[in-house]
Amino acid sequence: MSKIFYYELKRMLLSKLFIGMLIVNGVFAWYVLKTDIIAGIAYTAPFSVWSYCAYLGKVMPIAIIAVLLLLSGYYGKKQKQVEILTMAVPVTQTEQMMIRTAVMGSCFAIICIMLAIIAMIFYIRFFGFGGFGSFILPAFFIILPCFVFSVGIGQLFGRFHQSLIYFLMLIVFVAGFYGVQNTFDFFCAGYFSAYPLTLPVSNNGEPEFAIDIKFGVSRLIYLASGFICITFNAMLLKHKPSKA
Repeated sequence: MSKIFYYELKRMLLSKLFIGMLIVNGVFAWYVLKTDIIAGIAYTAPFSVWSYCAYLGKVMPIAIIAVLLLLSGYYGKKQKQVEILTMAVPVTQTEQMMIRTAVMGSCFAIICIMLAIIAMIFYIRFFGFGGFGSFILPAFFIILPCFVFSVGIGQLFGRFHQSLIYFLMLIVFVAGFYGVQNTFDFFCAGYFSAYPLTLPVSNNGEPEFAIDIKFGVSRLIYLASGFICITFNAMLLKHKPSKA
């Protein structure tokens, strides 16, 4: 099973599609930092937790689209040729699905690490800021629900037809760039751009970082829904070894 994972991961990381999407995400991240974040979000400092969370929310749609695009490859015609090699190791279809989920998670983690590094370079270069420790927990609060929910829905859509994943990518694009600013803001950019304006200003000139309970619950709902989709998809698969 581990051999299949490493094979699939290596194949994905060395693909032109992943490398291309990595470049696209990097260029877009730098653009967001230089145009939106450099001025600060909601009258907060560019290097505040508020602004960093808004940055992640703004770049997350492209990161999720990249993951869905990679995921769509598992439901195309070319994948059948690859499966001839991976089927040499007897695993159940459920295990294959979990391997693919782990591969997608690894690719997404690499993209997120790159986005974080770009932000670090930006903050150090323009502001001499290096206190990134306070960004870690809010970052996970944003990216984990986005990934788990999107991949869970993507796997269910892919079971029916590959084109449905492309339709999901369109929904992601619309939600990311024309989304709402309320509690259920999926990518959080709108929420972190609006919510600070409703809070009192502290002694340091900006609101203390805090997350509304309703917003926290909405993130948990997205996360749980994603796990439910993944689990349901696993239940639909037949538990039998693949045959060459």
